[in-house]
Parts: sequence; structure tokens; C-alpha cells
Amino acid sequence: MTEMHTQPLVELQRQYLDDSTAGMPIGGLIAWGALALISWQLGDAMPAWVAFTAAAAPLPLSIVIDKIRGAKGLSTQSNKNPLTQLFMQFIFVIALIIPFVIFAAQAAQSLELLVLGLAILAGMIWVPHGWCANDRAGMIHFIIRAALCYAAYMFAPDAIKTAAVAGAAALTYVYAIWAMKKPGDAV
Repeated sequence: MTEMHTQPLVELQRQYLDDSTAGMPIGGLIAWGALALISWQLGDAMPAWVAFTAAAAPLPLSIVIDKIRGAKGLSTQSNKNPLTQLFMQFIFVIALIIPFVIFAAQAAQSLELLVLGLAILAGMIWVPHGWCANDRAGMIHFIIRAALCYAAYMFAPDAIKTAAVAGAAALTYVYAIWAMKKPGDAV
């Protein structure tokens, strides 16, 4: 057993938060905001790969944002923390569920359903992040995101439904930027 596995949970949470990327909500706002604009402009002519790109882009964007800002962000050392390992494993779990969304969207012939599913699944990552960082804002972010995305899917006019769902997901990152603990915050 490594030294990190013998540390108290509160210490692991502090280290997780210190090593996490503060650029993730900014990257998410950029990616999902861009998806909202693109889908608003292209409508049903938008290729599905654009939605997949937006769902996957926040993590790499956050790493770039951290590098530009000179922030520590994710590192080889942070990968030794069991909480970081849990977070990364949960990303893999989400990736395993995405084919279900693809099959459902294909069966329904619905780009809107694809974007809704990706928005909800991509938002799920904030639940383990919040737990690992000892920050209830992660769960609140996910609940707000799910509620706004479902509302956009149910109530937006058909012509802008995809853009409304993506815009709802983007909007939740404003809450995340404001409310979530940042590296260096006390646990």
C-alpha cells in the first residue's frame, strides 16, 4: 500500500482540490456555449460529431487554460491520489454509458436527444468531483444542470431545442465558476 492510501480522507480531499483543474468550468462554458451557438446556426444540419466534441472538450480545454494561467492543474503526482483515481474512473464509467444515448438518439432519429443525453452524462462528473473536493456545489451543479437541460428539452421550440439544451448546460458552468471551491481553498 502506498503512503497516499494511508492518509486521512480530509487530507486526500485537500490534495485533490489543490491538484484539480480550476479551468474545468471555464472550459465547459466555452465548449457547451460553442455547441449552443453552432446548433442554433445549423439546426438539424449540425453533424453529431460536433456534440461529441463539445462533451469531451472541457477537460483538455481546462488543462490548456491552467497552463496559460500558470496554474498547477492535473499532474503525474495528482494521479497518485486515490480520489483523483476515483474521479478518472468515473469519467470512464460515463464513457461506457454514452453508447446507450447514441442508440436512443439513433432510434428516435433525434439530435436533440443526443445532446440532452450528452449534457446530462457530462454533468454527472461534477458529483464525484464535488465529493472528492468536499464541496456540495458539485452535486448542486449537477441537479441544476439536469433540471435546466430537461426543461429546455421539454419546453423549447423544436427549431432551437438542441441549442437550448446546450445553452442550458453552458449556463450551469456560470454557477460552477462562482460556487465551486478552487485549488487552494480550505477543505
